[in-house]
Amino acid sequence: MTTRSPTASSARFFDGLELLDPGVVSCSRWRPEGVTAGEPEEVAMFGGVGRKA
Repeated sequence: MTTRSPTASSARFFDGLELLDPGVVSCSRWRPEGVTAGEPEEVAMFGGVGRKA
C-alpha cells in the first residue's frame, strides 16, 4: 500500500477538473459546507471532488 499526502502527488488526479472546496483533504474531513461541530480526526486516506469546467 502506498500512502499519499494531499500535496501535488494526490491533487494531480484532478488535473483538467475544477477542484471543489475544501480541495484534497483527509477523507474524514471533507465537507462541502465546512465543519460546524469540531474537526474530525484525520485519517490516512485523502480525497476530493472535481467537476469538468
